[in-house]
Amino acid sequence: MTEESVDYEDLTTMRLDDHELEKLLDAGGECVFNWTTMAGYPVGVVVAFVYRDGKFYTTCAERRKRVPALRKRPQSALIINNNGKTASFKGDSVVHANGDDGFDELKSWFYPTLSGLAADPEDEYRQAFTKFLDSEHRVIIETEANLVVAFDAVKFRAFTNEAIAAGHAE
Repeated sequence: MTEESVDYEDLTTMRLDDHELEKLLDAGGECVFNWTTMAGYPVGVVVAFVYRDGKFYTTCAERRKRVPALRKRPQSALIINNNGKTASFKGDSVVHANGDDGFDELKSWFYPTLSGLAADPEDEYRQAFTKFLDSEHRVIIETEANLVVAFDAVKFRAFTNEAIAAGHAE
């Protein structure tokens, strides 16, 4: 890499490819879930998520401030970061609550998947955690997954090292 060939402002080669993005999403885990306050300020919390059929699913107690906020302003975003692989998504969120049409079906797969019970049905902790999640005032938030950017910090570090080496080579 020569100094002339380094365009440190162009980070398009740092994107995650489709396989890397799929692997990041399928792993589940935690994300930063973001919404806006009445005053228009963005706010975010770290929550566990499940990605399924092009959508993110998260959960919280119905009394959390994000629930009425999302019911009024469904625009939201999720940021996933795992081992230097990051992806940001935006979309509209739908809050599903006990008594809503389809809620029982939704929670029947979501809670076991989120708790890990679906992967390990004999695990007593996961059984208890699944029951814990199934409370009267818990909601499930479904969010469209519209990719904004997917970035690989490992590629970026390698690119940066090459750029530094090229700058010091002369």
